[in-house]
Amino acid sequence: MGYYWTLLLLPAFFGSSYGNCGEPPRLDYGALDTLYSDLDNFTVGATVNYNCQPGYITVQQTSNVITCLNDSSWSTPDEFCTRRSCGHPGDIQNGQTLISDILFGSRVNYTCDFGFIMISKRSYRECQANGMWSNEVPVCEVQTCPPPPPIADGHYEPDMEDYTYQHAVTYNCKDSTFSLIGDKSIYCTGYGNWSAEPPKCTVVSCKSPDVENAKKLSGFVGPYTLNSAVTFECDSGYTMTGSHSVACNASSEWHPPLPTCSKIVSPTPTTTTTTTIGKETVTGGTTVSQKPSTTKKNDETNGGSTVAQKTTKPQSTEENGGNMYSTLLRIRNQGASTRDLSLPETCH
Repeated sequence: MGYYWTLLLLPAFFGSSYGNCGEPPRLDYGALDTLYSDLDNFTVGATVNYNCQPGYITVQQTSNVITCLNDSSWSTPDEFCTRRSCGHPGDIQNGQTLISDILFGSRVNYTCDFGFIMISKRSYRECQANGMWSNEVPVCEVQTCPPPPPIADGHYEPDMEDYTYQHAVTYNCKDSTFSLIGDKSIYCTGYGNWSAEPPKCTVVSCKSPDVENAKKLSGFVGPYTLNSAVTFECDSGYTMTGSHSVACNASSEWHPPLPTCSKIVSPTPTTTTTTTIGKETVTGGTTVSQKPSTTKKNDETNGGSTVAQKTTKPQSTEENGGNMYSTLLRIRNQGASTRDLSLPETCH
């Protein structure tokens, strides 16, 4: 009898569970209606519906209902909800708005232009579930600088209560006996400091520039203060070494250094003189003499006497100035008999 009832119950059990669906799927954009939130077993053909999650809105002409199918699965839902838009977040003054998205969950960032700083605690806005942006548009405020540094023997202008980005001041010395060394004007930078160190008021005086053997073409008289310039020209017969123009610098010195004028030296000309005296040739102060030599050739007989043929062999002898005449006397007194050598009465 017990066995019989077991067989009757098995068909009843399988008949009630076959085709049933479990818990409906969870969706990012939709929440299951609370009517079904505690159920986990649904018969074939059963339907459930969803509502849009916070921050999402319903998409027109879509269905928010799914059905339990015969294969125990749920039908594929439509994407019936989409993220809510918060609209344009608003532009920032003196800055940039960086937008990638304006839908629920997105963040918009803000930056300030150079020379401005952000004074707001948040540099961004977030799109909220209610379609509103989280906070006010951030504020960029202009960069400020401390008062300009004062200088000795001078002042700056304008004198203002506040100095902000790109404000400039100009310095001047108290009188003409001082020269302003450095940048005359400085300005407030975008980093909150001044563009340069303040200038200085200094007495600049260069000595009178005197160049020997030269004359001035400009800057004839002093006083010679900062940037006073003088131009020079050498006198005739002199040549210049250095720059022809100089200027008085902040160190009360001439720059570049004063030039010099040097006398032009002409090269000594070279003269070549050639003089012939008898058989002697004198060239450019050098005497070249022909020294006679006697040789016998074939003992030629001429009227019972032997005639010796004289030939001369060149021999160079260097003499100076007035020794030329004494050289000729020495040659004549060598004892050689010759008909070819005659001593002139006067040497030129």
